[in-house]
Amino acid sequence: MRKTFTALLILLLASLRSLAQAPITVPNEMEFAGVKLKIHADARKEIEQTLDLLTRSQYHFQRLVDRSRLYMPYVEQVLKQEGIPEDFKYLPIQESQFVSDTVSSSNAVGFWQFKKASAQELGLRVDNIVDERKHIIAATVGATKYFKRSNFVFDNWVLSLQSYLQGLTGTQRSVDDKLYGAKTMVINSKTHWYIKKFLAHYLAFQDFVGSGKYRDDMSLHDYEGRGKTLRQVSSATGVEYDQLRSYNKWLNQSKIPDDKSYLVFYPDQKRNHQPVVARNEGGSGSKGNTSTTTRTSNTKTVSKAETRRMRFKPIAGNVGAFPRISGNTSKAYEPDQIELNGIPAIRAKNTETLQSLATRTGVKMAKLRRFNDIGDRGNVRAHQYYYLKRKKNKGKVHYHIVQPGETLWGISQDYGIKLKKLMHKNRMRDNEQLKVGRVLWLRFIRPKDIPVEFSNLNQPQTQEVLVVDHSAKPEKTVKEKLDKPRTVELPLREDTELFIEPVQYRALENTATDTVITHRVGYQETFFAISREYSVEIDEILEWNQLNLSDGLQIGQEVKVLVSKTRFAKLEPVVEVITHEVQKGETMWAISRKYGVAIEDLRSWNNKSDNSLSLGEKLIIRKPK
Repeated sequence: MRKTFTALLILLLASLRSLAQAPITVPNEMEFAGVKLKIHADARKEIEQTLDLLTRSQYHFQRLVDRSRLYMPYVEQVLKQEGIPEDFKYLPIQESQFVSDTVSSSNAVGFWQFKKASAQELGLRVDNIVDERKHIIAATVGATKYFKRSNFVFDNWVLSLQSYLQGLTGTQRSVDDKLYGAKTMVINSKTHWYIKKFLAHYLAFQDFVGSGKYRDDMSLHDYEGRGKTLRQVSSATGVEYDQLRSYNKWLNQSKIPDDKSYLVFYPDQKRNHQPVVARNEGGSGSKGNTSTTTRTSNTKTVSKAETRRMRFKPIAGNVGAFPRISGNTSKAYEPDQIELNGIPAIRAKNTETLQSLATRTGVKMAKLRRFNDIGDRGNVRAHQYYYLKRKKNKGKVHYHIVQPGETLWGISQDYGIKLKKLMHKNRMRDNEQLKVGRVLWLRFIRPKDIPVEFSNLNQPQTQEVLVVDHSAKPEKTVKEKLDKPRTVELPLREDTELFIEPVQYRALENTATDTVITHRVGYQETFFAISREYSVEIDEILEWNQLNLSDGLQIGQEVKVLVSKTRFAKLEPVVEVITHEVQKGETMWAISRKYGVAIEDLRSWNNKSDNSLSLGEKLIIRKPK
């Protein structure tokens, strides 16, 4: 039976490759947002390289198409309402892959990748209760505000696109003034890489995402949740509470605020749907519809019914919270209280050793090593979870995408899989390096003829890091590898609601360490600029002065700010002490000119009442470094 399934799986994966879209040709000319683009050969080569990364893995391309189709109707609707060209709808794919809680190395967050201060200036609520950067509608409205401001300056949507990364002033410095208002542009090797990367996304997804192309298995709907709890929304929509939390990561608690309208998103599973791989559904670059009938490598036709039996649907990312912790989680540090992925486990205490863990649990050290793949010289780590019985031979989901900072051991622990089994399933050697973005097989052995796949879109970029205009746009830097610890989301009990108290801001009063000052707003100065100047949060400025972001600031307006007293501490200047021996014919004036100091200082440093000098006299010079 197992051999039969493996054979069917190989046929399935072979069929997926056979249905992968044909290489996309980069045209010599195309149009973006009303601007005609003439693409030179050198730029076409760069765009083709990005296209290859986007489309070489049919598995990942399908996942991204599915996720994009889920959110795209909302993006299209907002862009249309706000008068922004629809072509911009592919930018969230490039920015976040439509993953709501994506975080860049510069702490830009959400669908459109905003930093906190810039998001607030664009009208988004970002606090410990709500983060609208993760709300598809609110975040898209914020992005349209930025595009409008930028295009008011450039009158060219392509330059507005470039400024989304560089910022307004950064783009102004780097482009020719002749391009302002241009309706025709040349795209070549000198064109900013961000534009060429976007054109690759545009070409890759234009025939697969948007304009009525929906998912076959589910669709996304919204529900007015103002003032309600997620439990109440769950009851009204018939959608499980955990699913609501998964699709509404913009809400950090269970109670939805009542200060304005908040749409809650929930998925609707379509019945009797036929899962198919991504196919062209028409459009300017259409190659024709792809049949849902699958052909195997030996050209034998497989029926739809057989395909349904053969095909398991790949997960959309790393599904669910792993490890899955059940039991009395408040006593996770004690024996016989929790299970990890259905296996008895315990959490190590702060000063735990392998020996003390064995004593506390009654499990021999040798077994603890074997159950948790700990080597002879290895020990336990504080607050890490450890299994008290054998791990499984396979995972509960099919795949895992390697994230920055992860190790094979950590992944094997998170999914409850024996380390050797995990390596065997992925045909990995002992010394093989684990790369970010790699697709790890968790349930079955990767067939020999199926190459190692990578989620290329999640790989750190290597392009240049550019100067950013903070006042115009969230600081955007190229995504880099993040060395931050994994977080484990503990499952809530069925009757649990999560409520968070609003942030308590510092009182606007003088203390031993802080002092209140009055700042007078200058020309074109923003809340973000003031917060950066004094190292305070925008929220604090608003609270201290009873202001709203929507009110803006006026030139000359007085704003109270709480500032650390160290800001005003006098620093002793760093100086270089020099000894100068007076030479024949030298005067006090000549020496002062030589060292760039004042004659009065020379007299003071050397306790002289006049400018008289003696041959060979030694003068002390205190020159600032």
